[in-house]
Amino acid sequence: MGQSAIRRVRFQPPAQGVGDIEVNTLKGIRDRGGPAEFLTPQRLDFDLLAHLERGAAVHTVDFTDYSLRPGDILWIRAGQVHQWGAIDDIEGAVVLFGPHTVDDHTSNLIRSYLVRPRSHWPASELDGSPVAQALELLTISAGRRATERSDLRQAALAHSLAALLVQLALIEPPGGGPAMRLTHEAYGWFRDHLEEHFQQWHKVSEYADRLGYSARTLNRLARQYTGLSAKELIDERIVLEAKRRLAHGDAAVAEIAKDLGFDDASNFSSYFRRQTRLTPGAFRSRTRAGRSAG
Repeated sequence: MGQSAIRRVRFQPPAQGVGDIEVNTLKGIRDRGGPAEFLTPQRLDFDLLAHLERGAAVHTVDFTDYSLRPGDILWIRAGQVHQWGAIDDIEGAVVLFGPHTVDDHTSNLIRSYLVRPRSHWPASELDGSPVAQALELLTISAGRRATERSDLRQAALAHSLAALLVQLALIEPPGGGPAMRLTHEAYGWFRDHLEEHFQQWHKVSEYADRLGYSARTLNRLARQYTGLSAKELIDERIVLEAKRRLAHGDAAVAEIAKDLGFDDASNFSSYFRRQTRLTPGAFRSRTRAGRSAG
């Protein structure tokens, strides 16, 4: 089996009393992890939200570079592959939380409105919003009796975190895009099934059959909320995982093809080239050359 350079990071609170939500600082996680912790790509099994207070750095999340400046917020979700930049040059608050710490109703609402989940909110977009106050409430809630775990303290943290995430979701996207609105439940089900089954199911009809909707309905909903067809969203997810494996691991193309549900490497290579205009080998070489140059 090919080896992956992506380091899996699991949620490990520094003390039992912390529970499933940890409020820390960039310095705090640097000191705890050590200098080697942040050098290679990571895939978190928890969410990480950082609010930059001082310094500047470039942070990469699934092949997109974000230039972080004071006042910015970065939200890395569980399962995403990210790469810290000059972490020693930046300071600020960090919130680490498991995927089930926010109640299902609120979590589903946030996911419904953030149809294309964002990773970065520049400070200019946060001006005039209650995000700073929500973050301050979360920090205050975490600081009270931080070594004690109680149901009330955990509830305060969970509600404060939910308020912060909701306030982020309420910020309108820049550029005059379509107004945010609650998505149809069928689209949410499709998105959940896509994340779970993209390695086996490559056709819209496979999702439609499972969900009890027509392929036409799924395509209509996907275009309504994202501007892409359901098939384009399926292809996007498959290609993202292929890019992760190619860029951050040394598995053979044939092995990656098999893992992603292709019957042979040549079919996968043809598919990848149609989607990216690069062969898998060329993409791997280009991304690794870029990292070496950086």
